[in-house]
Amino acid sequence: MTFLDSNVLVYAVDARDAGKQKIAKSIVMSARDSADYVISAQVLNEFSNVAMRKLGKTRAEVMGFAELFNAIRSVPVKSEWTMRALEMMGLYDLQFYDALLLVAAKELGCDRFLTEDLSDGQTYSGVLAVNPFRQ
Repeated sequence: MTFLDSNVLVYAVDARDAGKQKIAKSIVMSARDSADYVISAQVLNEFSNVAMRKLGKTRAEVMGFAELFNAIRSVPVKSEWTMRALEMMGLYDLQFYDALLLVAAKELGCDRFLTEDLSDGQTYSGVLAVNPFRQ
């Protein structure tokens, strides 16, 4: 199973980089049609924040995108993941929210984490980081 980072969703709606947008849209469409992909509520929250703050999308636009992304299987963030994320931060020198996403991926049984924010090809507690945008 594959966990999607928020940057995949962001690039799917960001026309400033046509190459990344094409890749991200393809991933999102695959994720919508397959039970092999998952996101967490944190991913949707991060997407919403970035889309409004950095991309200048309106609240209504973000609501429309979120509706589209809701077709991807999503899970809530569990409070017990916080301690595991803090531990993972120390193991891999990660930012807290990146560690929390990795914990979510691990807890959901994902073996891949699509992101450009982590070291491509590195395994974090059994979850392989894959940068789908690497050239």
